[in-house]
Amino acid sequence: MSEYSINRQRRDFIKKTISASTLAMVAASGLILPQRVLAHWPTDAFTAETVEDVLLALLGQADTTQDQMLNFSVGKPPVHVVDGQSVTVEIDSELEDIERLAILVDNNPFPLVMSLDFSSNVLLPLRTRIKVVEGDSKIIVVARAGNQLYKLTHDIRVDTGGAV
Repeated sequence: MSEYSINRQRRDFIKKTISASTLAMVAASGLILPQRVLAHWPTDAFTAETVEDVLLALLGQADTTQDQMLNFSVGKPPVHVVDGQSVTVEIDSELEDIERLAILVDNNPFPLVMSLDFSSNVLLPLRTRIKVVEGDSKIIVVARAGNQLYKLTHDIRVDTGGAV
């Protein structure tokens, strides 16, 4: 057995041991409880096929407004994206007490891309990457603060779509 093979086996063993012990500690601390995680999963929102159904399932009934206190940018340049596999979205807001934030893409097979529940410790801006199908789409960001929904939309064109 060569020295390279022994070193590789040792590295693999150490990686697996660290991964297993970390997972055991997290599970023992109660942070991973599948029944709790799945109980809060908004299945109706993630499987809805229209933007209106997503908003109703995820955010409920509320008055919708378009306000300058919520803004976001998409990719570089903002209206034309070459590859839909990884579209950068950056969200910023001056709104206080945001309860929930959702990102939707109207032409994706399932419009809801991301949903975040906020605590008072979350600070914006937030930057993430999403997948968008090929063609013309609207990226919609909706924030719920108080009993008000704040909604903004950006039109983009994607040359090569991300498989969703």
